[in-house]
Order: sequence, then C-alpha cells, then structure tokens
Amino acid sequence: MVNGLKLECSFSKWYPTFEKNSLEATILQVPDDVSKYLEHDEFVLPVEATKSLPENAQWMDGAPVTGENEETEHQPTFPEFSQKIQNVLDEYGAVFVKTNWSSPADATWVAPTKTLKCNTLEEIYLLLKSSDRTARDINAVKSLRDHKNPLPFCLVLKQWQDINPCTEFRCFVVDNELIAISQRDISQYHSSNESEKYNIQTDIKSLFSERIKGRFPLRSYSFDVVRRKKDKVKIIDFGLMDESSAKSTLFTYEELQNHIDDTPEFRFIGEEIGIQPRPPMHFCVPREISEFFQSGDNATLLDIIQREVESQRKEDDGATADNSEST
Repeated sequence: MVNGLKLECSFSKWYPTFEKNSLEATILQVPDDVSKYLEHDEFVLPVEATKSLPENAQWMDGAPVTGENEETEHQPTFPEFSQKIQNVLDEYGAVFVKTNWSSPADATWVAPTKTLKCNTLEEIYLLLKSSDRTARDINAVKSLRDHKNPLPFCLVLKQWQDINPCTEFRCFVVDNELIAISQRDISQYHSSNESEKYNIQTDIKSLFSERIKGRFPLRSYSFDVVRRKKDKVKIIDFGLMDESSAKSTLFTYEELQNHIDDTPEFRFIGEEIGIQPRPPMHFCVPREISEFFQSGDNATLLDIIQREVESQRKEDDGATADNSEST
C-alpha cells in the first residue's frame, strides 16, 4: 500500500481485465515532463491549451496567458501528449477525467462547468493543475519507482455520460463475498431504489458472481457501479474496503468489519429527508473566488481572473495619479 492507495485499485491495473464490463475509457501514460509540470507551483497552462483563449488574456499577476505569436520563455509545451488528449476529445466529444486512483473533484470550482466534464485541453489541464488529489497520485507513483513492479502515472479519460445519481451504487466485498450494497448518493431520496430494490440487488449480485469474483486480486475491497436499467450494470471503479470508502455510504466501517448476517444487504434512503449538503461542496474554495462565483453571472475562472486584473490595474493607475499630483 502506498499512502493509503493500493496498486490493485489503480485504474490502469484493473481496467484491462474488466474493460468489457466497465464504462468506456482511454488510458494515457503521462510523460515525466508533464508530471513535473503538474507538480510545479507556477500556474501557467501549456501552449497547446491556450490557443483558443482570448488574445489579451492575463493571469492575476498580469502575465499573459496566451502568446501564440510571441516567444513564451516560461510557458511549457507538450505537443505529443496534448495531441493524444485532443484525439480522445475528438472521439468522445466530452470526457470525465481522473488519474490512477483519483478524480480532481477538489478542483471543480475552477472549471467553467463546475463539474468534471471537460470539452477542451484547457479545461483538462486546468483541473489537473489545480487538484491536490492529482498531486497525491503523482507522489504515490513516484514512491514506487524503486518497486519491483513500478506503476506509470496515467491520465484516464472516460467518455462523458450524464448519469442519474439514483443509478449509482457502492458495493463492499469481504473475504471474496459481496456483503453490502449502498445507494451512492446519500443526499436525497430516490423512489426508484425502493420500487426496484430486488432487481437492483439481483443484477449487482449477478455482475459480482459472474464477472468480478475471483478475478479482482484483493479479497476485501469496494467497487462502484451504475445500473441504468435491468440487467445492465457497469463497473465505474474499484477501491479499498476501509473507513474512507464507507464514509459516504449508508454503512459504517464497523458494520462492514463485523460482517452482515443476511448478505448482501442493500441499503437505500426510504423516505424524503429534506435538502442535504452534497460532498463536493465541502471542498475548499478561496473566499474571493467563491464570492465571484456567487455573483450569478455564470462567469468562468478566466473571466474572474481578467476582472481582478482589470480592477488591480485601475487601482494602480489611481495610485500613480495620486503620486503624480502630490509631487
């Protein structure tokens, strides 16, 4: 285990085995220079990701974001890797992004859509560059360089699909037995879970017994699935069976450890519970950015940055004028 992450749960490890039973995805090995760029504190997008931005766009410090016709001494460029990403974008139309273990869900506040849906290179690099979860995955991969089976750092691009939260479930396996199934979105009541509870349980049990059991290398683990209709269940991801994976479900880790008598037990919210907070809203967003986002004008991060730069310029111009008058 590396920093709480299991090699077997890395997307690049399990996906080749379960590809036919999973949501479609493309895995790209990330070159070392791109990994180093993502780790670096300086916030600047690669040349390829800024070609479609406004001609005079600037960052908070006044430095140009773009400069297609100018020499950009400090602006990185990864033409081959960026082209691979663009090829996937051209094929899928829009993508969901993640790395070996994690999605950059902590950085969705910087995205124009405020989600993990990406339509451009700019949006992909912006999410990855802004995410602490991505940095954690990079560090985990780096710590394995001297391991007998080193793991490459990977970018996973899944074809974007609008998934109804009521169709997602987290499942827990202990000693190779499916013991628990939980509604994934625990923020609200979904009537379909109650009306379809027996079919949901049956379909997930069938997927596990026919496609997963004995093929995934760990004996105890969790996995997420989406069930859009009867007999159509797809794997989303695999993870550990620990406190973290149980935290956002209707089971406690203690319950899962002590085994459940009538397995697999399926838990779902059985009645309206009012408005509940959604987990992504708990990620830290800088106060100033949050205030801008709450202005209600659907501004993108780039719009916000440009406004702030313009505001600072006006303040600087005013200060310069005051100094001139005083002299």
